[in-house]
Amino acid sequence: MNRSFKQIPMSELRIKLPKLRRQVQSGNLRIVCTHYGEVAAFLLPLQDVDALNSEEEISIQKTEEIPLTEFRDQLTEAWERLLGGTDCIYLTFHKRRVVAFVSPRFTHYLSLPLIGDADKVLFFHSEIQI
Repeated sequence: MNRSFKQIPMSELRIKLPKLRRQVQSGNLRIVCTHYGEVAAFLLPLQDVDALNSEEEISIQKTEEIPLTEFRDQLTEAWERLLGGTDCIYLTFHKRRVVAFVSPRFTHYLSLPLIGDADKVLFFHSEIQI
């Protein structure tokens, strides 16, 4: 499966979220959200979160929901919630979950690009246990 990842700083995500949300929701794009170059969170389609939950040794325990319209204004606070122990924040649109803002604690369970550009990306699946 070819998964497209894009690294975006949190400040830029705040501005581009309306355009990116549809691409993420459809599964065509996954966002690696950074803060001063460090991975802060992932913006993932719901099917990726469902796949994480289907793993026996992995389980997203603590979740929250926030409307997409509020998320843009509260992006920093949402990131702080992830740092404080929340595993996943589901972003809702008309009270329906559309995408997930996921803690970087799940990095080891995602297939992420190691090197490359948009046309030549190398993926790996980590088997590291936490």
